[in-house]
Amino acid sequence: MNMLENVVQTDKLLPLGIRENMQLKELYQFGKESLDRNSIETPGLEAYLLLSEVDVISSMAEMYTYPEKDIDKDTVDKFHELINRRIKREPIAYISGEKEFYSRPFKVNPSVLIPRPETEILVEETLGIAKLATTSALILEIGTGSGCIAITLAREYKKLRILATDISLDALSIAKENTNMHEQSKRISLIRADLLSSFQNGTFDIIVSNPPYISEGEFAHLELDVKDFEPISSLVAGEDGLYFIRKIISDSRRILKDGGWCLLEIGQGQRQSVKALFEEYGFTEISSTKDLDGVERVIKAKWKK
Repeated sequence: MNMLENVVQTDKLLPLGIRENMQLKELYQFGKESLDRNSIETPGLEAYLLLSEVDVISSMAEMYTYPEKDIDKDTVDKFHELINRRIKREPIAYISGEKEFYSRPFKVNPSVLIPRPETEILVEETLGIAKLATTSALILEIGTGSGCIAITLAREYKKLRILATDISLDALSIAKENTNMHEQSKRISLIRADLLSSFQNGTFDIIVSNPPYISEGEFAHLELDVKDFEPISSLVAGEDGLYFIRKIISDSRRILKDGGWCLLEIGQGQRQSVKALFEEYGFTEISSTKDLDGVERVIKAKWKK
């Protein structure tokens, strides 16, 4: 019986402190096998990432260069703890406290959604609109969460002025940390606000949001990583998933300048319904952009009085 069979005898990890110390290759294999037995889709990659979290390695090359490196008991125990957290489906981003977005690191915790690659499309579409403006555009982001959208916009195009809002003080605290980390606190104003009611008529050139768009029925079928850990208030939007989208589109008419734009991230299968809402409320030049999976992920429309 090999080391793994001795240590991992069931689908659940045994208590910590099984070995006084382990070699790097053994610890990695233990983590990979444990995650695999518990149906984690990328066990090798995630075992490596969790080893990085306990400062055992700084690159994958070390796995091959120093496979027999001795790991002390305290570090082994810390690694076991992280493996247990991941087996319970806690997302890697919450375990590490960080997630990359647009090739930049952002701090995250369970009070904010984990940034996702498809949201980068929302950033790109917003930048495309902003760069067409003859003057510096004033942008309002609704539901900033970690601040990754506002901060990326500010970093990518220095002419922008941005107000980023959230109803959650905990989320705004994380956004503040990220704006400071990326040195954008002078260009981004963080405001506690509930959607668009706090702002004056005809103020903004662009409104952008990745709002909650999951229906109550869809929420029950989400992966455990999402359903059990990410903030439900940032995910669920009523019976049809359109509650917040409907509010944002309706209220955008009042606070957008003539010729201003509203850009939204939307869920799978929502394009036609959202397009109809834009049309109902008098928006024009409506178009959408697909993500890499072919889902109509971002929709934009122009407000013209």
